[in-house]
Amino acid sequence: MELFVKRAPKQVVDAMRQTVANMIGTLPPQFFSVNVTTVAENLAQLMYSVMMTGYMFRNAQYRLELQQSLEHIALPEPKDNMDVSDYAPGTQKKVTGEVIKWNKITGPEKMDAVKYIEFLESEVEELKRQVTRRSANGHNELLDYIKSLEPQNLKDLTNSAGEDVVFAMNAFVKRLLAVSDPAQMKIAVTQTTAPELANLLYWLMVVGYSIRNIEVRFDMERVLDSPPKLAELPPGEDI
Repeated sequence: MELFVKRAPKQVVDAMRQTVANMIGTLPPQFFSVNVTTVAENLAQLMYSVMMTGYMFRNAQYRLELQQSLEHIALPEPKDNMDVSDYAPGTQKKVTGEVIKWNKITGPEKMDAVKYIEFLESEVEELKRQVTRRSANGHNELLDYIKSLEPQNLKDLTNSAGEDVVFAMNAFVKRLLAVSDPAQMKIAVTQTTAPELANLLYWLMVVGYSIRNIEVRFDMERVLDSPPKLAELPPGEDI
């Protein structure tokens, strides 16, 4: 768990903690003792759902990072009116001449000075958007992205789970519950405290997130026809 917190993006860790807190509640354990009682069948469904949520978070993170990369490449159109109080709008563009930009492949390239200023302005605007996005108080970018998705797009975040993923998640649930008989699942009672359940759900969310990492790595190995590596990826490691 500590390794995951260190390596995973902060927004992922915060999203998981916020999700678990919303499920369990936020009563301070030093003042309130909350016990949770349910049958094994219900707990198994909850555990599987939480692992799939972690899987979904990883997929959402992939898409969000791709979207942000595309936004960075496609810089916004330059605006004539700059929000800078020290200068009158447009006065800094009343220049003539050319500037030289060095292309790493083709060498020096000439560019109109006004066009170059507009290019720099567009880069500044993009940086401002990034700073605003990252410094927004009380908002988690990953959760906001997930909430903005249409129902079908949200469903697509878990539809990519293959048979191996589903099998692995079910194996985790069976091993943790130590009950596999369907009849026993309906009557076996499980009781735990809210903090213990919260820790379990958080850990299972990390497991689901890591399973998606492993699935992507195995898919890449199959595509590249490289020998499989059986060692598990550390949680939160970028692929």
